[in-house]
Amino acid sequence: MSDASRHASLEELESAFVRESAEGNRSAAEIAYALSFRYRNEDVAGERRFDLARAWAIRAIELLDSLPSETLEQVASTTPEIGGVAIPELLHAGVVRERLADVLI
Repeated sequence: MSDASRHASLEELESAFVRESAEGNRSAAEIAYALSFRYRNEDVAGERRFDLARAWAIRAIELLDSLPSETLEQVASTTPEIGGVAIPELLHAGVVRERLADVLI
């Protein structure tokens, strides 16, 4: 399997989040969003981890709420995909709340 077609593992994504969150930037929020989707949609050790999906969704929301969001440029995503998860072109806390509402209840 080539690197381009390989999806990063959950552990790799979590490590990337730690690196990016030190900068407090949009990339960290995008990674948290991707982690939330992955934990919601994939079996981890034989079960879905909705608790972790919720925790990552909350992290994404907190980060996005801390970033400027007055213009389209400020909410524009930095990448179209992370770890096999499509990142919306415009990503802000409202999008996370809408797309991950099922784990945020």
